[in-house]
Amino acid sequence: MKKSSSARSSRALSLTLIIFISSAVSLRAATELEPIVVRQSVYGSAGSGPVSGVITSEDIKGMPVNTPEGLLDRLGVDVQARGPYGVKSDVSINASTFQQVLILVNGVPIKDSQTSHHDLDLYFNLDDVERVEVIPAAASAKYGPGGLGGAINFVLKKAGAAAATGSDKNFISAAGGNHYTAEQKLGLSYSLFKAKNRFSFSNSSSGGSRYDTDFRTDTFFSSSTWENRDTSYFLDGGYNEKEFGAYDFYTPGKGYPSKEWTNTKFIDARAVLKGERIVFEPRLNFRQHNDKFMLDITRPNLYLNHHTTDTYQAGGRLSAPFGKNDLGLGADYGQEHIISNNLGRHTRGRWDAYLDPTFELSASTSLNLTARVDSYTTFDEEFTGALSLKHIIDEKNDVYAAFGRAIRVPTFTELYYSDPTTTGDANLKPESALNFETGWGRKISETLKGSFSFFVRSESDTIDYTKITIADPKFIARNIAKATTNGINAYLKWEAGKSASFDVRYIFNNKRRDNNGQIFKYGSSYLKHMMDLGIDNKFSGGKNRVDFIMKKKPGRRDWVLVNDRVSFDVKKDVELFIEVYNLLNVEFQEISGVPEQGRLFKGGVKLSW
Repeated sequence: MKKSSSARSSRALSLTLIIFISSAVSLRAATELEPIVVRQSVYGSAGSGPVSGVITSEDIKGMPVNTPEGLLDRLGVDVQARGPYGVKSDVSINASTFQQVLILVNGVPIKDSQTSHHDLDLYFNLDDVERVEVIPAAASAKYGPGGLGGAINFVLKKAGAAAATGSDKNFISAAGGNHYTAEQKLGLSYSLFKAKNRFSFSNSSSGGSRYDTDFRTDTFFSSSTWENRDTSYFLDGGYNEKEFGAYDFYTPGKGYPSKEWTNTKFIDARAVLKGERIVFEPRLNFRQHNDKFMLDITRPNLYLNHHTTDTYQAGGRLSAPFGKNDLGLGADYGQEHIISNNLGRHTRGRWDAYLDPTFELSASTSLNLTARVDSYTTFDEEFTGALSLKHIIDEKNDVYAAFGRAIRVPTFTELYYSDPTTTGDANLKPESALNFETGWGRKISETLKGSFSFFVRSESDTIDYTKITIADPKFIARNIAKATTNGINAYLKWEAGKSASFDVRYIFNNKRRDNNGQIFKYGSSYLKHMMDLGIDNKFSGGKNRVDFIMKKKPGRRDWVLVNDRVSFDVKKDVELFIEVYNLLNVEFQEISGVPEQGRLFKGGVKLSW
């Protein structure tokens, strides 16, 4: 039986208060104990947990991409773009639906509760990214609901840290290309009021390669860090605004000249308070997303949707060593609120509590456990967890295995949406999945390394839009019975000398779902095969990166994209660059019925100091 909202809120506030009070008491008591070193992970990263793919800032520099999500293909993530320059994209990991991927920024979930179509309306720029991690679904429970297919963690550059090493200079750049494409970027690192700060800005615009695909985007991001011996404070804030033609973006094949306006605001405040034996990390964040969608710009009043979604979360995490092991525990409380002319006005509260100890079983073996409970005012408590084991066999081989249970609660769209052909269901249950993944990494030689992983996922109560018979007037959001998926991810990199390197990744997925005779609105759009071959080449005064990406989805022909970036160092701090997307001008559709862009190219200059 579902509990009342007041009872749930009372329990949540009490639990969060207990965490904060006990942490403060522990910090005070810790000063009387013998000093001990507390192991900490890289700022914002997955830490000691398993990751199935990583891209670093050094990798990012030469890649032919324009936005943070453009990096994900290189990690085996299926980026389902509806336009260039990150205008609107969905993502899938291991043949998941686009709703089943958890997006994290510095380990903080930013999943949109209206619809996951907005998950990648990111509030930071490509130049702000320090690294990107793909976290296996079997280990995603640590970060909260939503990662049935896995999680993507964008780790942002820490203000002051990169500048100190000279890897994050101030810069300004400008570029232009075909279809009246223009781009401007600015990045600054500076000190003010005893704080180390970063600021970035980008603007992109284009007339579009075909009718109703024009766009304009603006992104502002700032990050500040205050640090002393035992205390650190972090404050991040960002704003992203988009206006774009959306021809058939959500009505494939219907021929609607649509338009969409979105903006995203995000602020994240965090502290790290170090005692001699423990570390306490309180955190508060807020996200607002506004979305306006016009189905037909020639008939503005035909169908017009407005949505405003607010999400906030407050909580804390306590970590402490015991022997050679680490113990982490935490709790959060938050709310999700939407005002919409289609979905109505709804609010749901949520709280969670979790325990995630790490055991150093030996010098070469570690065990991570996660036990978690999530509760929403509109759903019963859900218990999730994960177990992962990492073992270093020798200096050339390491292995990992992970098993876990994850859930995803329905979005407001799945619960309350209605139009002439589609409707939601307010009685939907959360999806759940059991995930297992195992992987092996090997350093074959000083210049050759590779990895291989295998996964299997068993889903229950999967949400999809279906009809029982062809005569039904609408597709209705339903919890269908089950879905089972398995697949592999293989990667190989060869450093062929000081001036050249090659990397290749191959993905295979196989998905089966019980349809019980139902008719699905969306077909099998998951990634069956994918191969990405990347070639890096350094030459006198410059460098070149070219990617060959092959994709194949069930029931559709495969396609190959070639993307290239060439840069020339005119002077020490002056770079000229040329980027080409879809060099061969291939016709293809990431989402069936939505034609993708043809060849896009741009050239520009970047000044650093």
